[in-house]
Amino acid sequence: MINFSRAFSPADWPLWLKITVGLFVAMLVPLVIGAFIIQSGFGAFSLDAAKANLAQIGENQLASVTENVTQANSLLSRLVVDSELTETFTTLVEAQGTTFQDARRASLAMQREIAQLGYFSALRLVNTQGSIVAQATADQILTRRGFDTDSPSFIAAQNAAQSNRDQTVSISSGKDGLLVEFSHSVRNENNEILGFVIGTVDVQSAILSYLDVGTTTNSYLVAPGQTAILINSKGVGPSSSQGQSVAVTRALAGQTATTTYLTGARQNNEMLGFYGAVPNPITVGQTMFALVTERPVAGIGNPTLEYLGGARLFVGAVGLVVVITLLILLANQLLIPPLVSLREAMQSVVDGDFTYHIEDVKRQDEIGQLGAAFVDMRTHVRGLLDDLESRIASRTRDISATQEVGRFAASQRDLQTLLDQVVDLIVEKFPDIYHAQIFLVDNDRENALLRASTGEPGKIMLARGHRLAVGGLSVIGQVTGQGEVVVARDTGTSQVHQRNELLPLTRAELAIPLKVGDVTIGALDVQSRIRDSFGTDESAILQTMADQVAVAIENARLYQESVRRLEEIERVNRGATLSTWQEYLWSQRERQLSSESGIQSGNDLSVIRQQAIKENRIIVGGITPNLTIPIAVPVQLRGQILGAVEWEIPANDLNENKLQLAQELANRLAISLDNARLFQESQRAAERERVVNNIAARLTPQTEIGDILQTAVREVGQALRAPQVSIRLHRANGHEQHHEN
Repeated sequence: MINFSRAFSPADWPLWLKITVGLFVAMLVPLVIGAFIIQSGFGAFSLDAAKANLAQIGENQLASVTENVTQANSLLSRLVVDSELTETFTTLVEAQGTTFQDARRASLAMQREIAQLGYFSALRLVNTQGSIVAQATADQILTRRGFDTDSPSFIAAQNAAQSNRDQTVSISSGKDGLLVEFSHSVRNENNEILGFVIGTVDVQSAILSYLDVGTTTNSYLVAPGQTAILINSKGVGPSSSQGQSVAVTRALAGQTATTTYLTGARQNNEMLGFYGAVPNPITVGQTMFALVTERPVAGIGNPTLEYLGGARLFVGAVGLVVVITLLILLANQLLIPPLVSLREAMQSVVDGDFTYHIEDVKRQDEIGQLGAAFVDMRTHVRGLLDDLESRIASRTRDISATQEVGRFAASQRDLQTLLDQVVDLIVEKFPDIYHAQIFLVDNDRENALLRASTGEPGKIMLARGHRLAVGGLSVIGQVTGQGEVVVARDTGTSQVHQRNELLPLTRAELAIPLKVGDVTIGALDVQSRIRDSFGTDESAILQTMADQVAVAIENARLYQESVRRLEEIERVNRGATLSTWQEYLWSQRERQLSSESGIQSGNDLSVIRQQAIKENRIIVGGITPNLTIPIAVPVQLRGQILGAVEWEIPANDLNENKLQLAQELANRLAISLDNARLFQESQRAAERERVVNNIAARLTPQTEIGDILQTAVREVGQALRAPQVSIRLHRANGHEQHHEN
């Protein structure tokens, strides 16, 4: 009995049937889809190729025509202004009349200029009344005079002269075709306009020759005006809807592009065209011609349809049948080896080998795709491992840099050295950072002052005292004002980044607040030449570094403050020492204490003594007539100069050891003098205490007020050795009791 349910269940089909159906479908469906994609792709490719070709043609045409009209205008200007003919032109148009010989000579000269310039077919000299003074073409000179008052070029030249402009251009069409004429005024020494030189452009060689681009492509120019002039490769073309097409409108507006658009009265013709504006070389911003080069989109052939057909189609069908048959017959051999190869490759990946070669990755079927997918997965895994290793190496580098900055910051006490070294280390250790700087907030918390910066731009900004307002619109202003990290991943679109002319290469900027507790004391700013270069990991590393720098800055400030206070204490001690010795000298009734020993030499040593006291160093004088050398050594106590010791030493006996010995003796002398002073002060204090105790002992036994007063005045007088001592006690009623001795 036949089991029909099994026949219609693909899972139960025999392997050869699965392979047959599967291969047939796998080949047929991709073939159809591929044919459609190829057909569409080749069609788009053909359109793109035609567009690129048309764009190149149009750009070459536009560049050539623009260059020719610009050169023609420039050459005519040089002919009138700089040429040796200037004086001749002025003389001819100034004269009330010219002879035949003068006009002929001028015409011959103009003919030579036509041959040299190369852009004009004719030149003529016209006075302000429109009378032609001289004229010539490339082939002949025209001695017959006439009037030029009705020509568009003369009218345009007169209109320009009324506006005090020297140059103008006119475009017109006549029986001889297109006329493009440039004019330039001729002025005398008083800058008065006497006439005009009008040059007729050789339209065929300068313009029309560039419009002939083949039979399938139409190229034309349109001159603006009340009546548009259409020019093709044969000259002035008939007026048509081309003059009002969207391409002409856009070109006259100054736009340049290569695109598709619709033309025709019913807008039913799709054209691929290049359009652009030929600028007026005299008036900036005006368009002289609209250039359009176009071809019908329908005329662009699809090479796929031309390639596929006839014998190729038949050969392809036969080949497909042969391939399917061979695939069915050789299915086992084509399927099993690749699967085994994939299994072995997977095992190699497990074993850590990523180089196992797979032959079947180039196949276009599912096995080939599986092999390619496996290769992609293996490559991706390998890339992840490499990326992980790279990130580990990068993090190791960052941590090392952070540790190095931390070690330096912990050991450095000078604030400016700390700031300079930190920014240099950041630029050195982080390859993506090319500029680093540190700002510190001033005491008024109004401005962030630049304190350290790298490179030559940093030196310039430090020299000019660069500062930014706290809370301002800049990156530093936002960081110092808000105390939050600010990152400009792309400076071209960032709203907070302000461009610095000294750092034009900056494409990304990261600013991190320097905080001590909750107080923002400044900002660390780093800049990179690469957009979006500050990721989360690098920002976190720099944040850690900024915290270390902030603590180091605060420690350096505290250290410098302690040094300043220590210096202040030393200064106070020096002042106290000086004041104490001044009081001591006053108590001794002496302005100075001095002592001498040895033989008087008669030399005045006051100069070197004063110099030693002033400069606080050993002063060595010159050799005296007695062959001695005077020296003066300052006597210093706790940083304060008390005086100086003077010696005269034999010249041949003076050396560095003697100077060091003299300085050591002076130092010991200062200590001994101060000890003696302190001893004397302690003796005086003890004597005062003894006297006071004796007086108090004599007063204690007395019980009567009078006896106490008598004893007091007597004892005080004896203690002070005063000839008279008085004590007065006042009563409440104003009477006083007086006792004296």
